[in-house]
Amino acid sequence: MPIFGSRDWYGNLCCNFKYVQGISDFDDNGIFGVRITQEDAEQRLSIALRIGKGKTPKYLFYDQIVSIEIRKKHKTRNRDFFINYHPADNPEDIKVLSFEIVDASLHWRKFVEALKNKIPQPPEPEQLDPQPEPKASQYL
Repeated sequence: MPIFGSRDWYGNLCCNFKYVQGISDFDDNGIFGVRITQEDAEQRLSIALRIGKGKTPKYLFYDQIVSIEIRKKHKTRNRDFFINYHPADNPEDIKVLSFEIVDASLHWRKFVEALKNKIPQPPEPEQLDPQPEPKASQYL
C-alpha cells in the first residue's frame, strides 16, 4: 500500500483513526492508532491495531451497523467518529465504537462516505397501490 494511499494491497478502502473506546480487547493499552479496512468481499470492517501487532483484528459485518456519525470537536480540528452497531451475541442491543479523526486519518471523508453506502437501510414500509375508483356501472 502506498504510504499516503486510501487502499490496502487488495484494493480495499482503509483509513487510520485514533481508537477511543468500544473494543474491550483494545482498552488495556490506552489510546493508540487503529486501521479500519472495508473488506467488501467479506462484507465487513476489519479493525486492527497499527502498533502492537500481537492482537488479532476485530471484525464488524456491514449488516450489524445501525448508523455512523461524525461530530466536530469543540475548538479543535479533530472530529469524533462513531459506529453504532448490533453486537453479534445480542442483536437487540446497540453498542458504540468511538474513534477520533486526526491528522493521520487521510482520506477519511472518502472512507466514511463509502461506508455509509454499504450500511443496509431499513426496508421502506410497503405502500399499497391506490385502487382506481370503480365506475358507477360496476355497482350492484
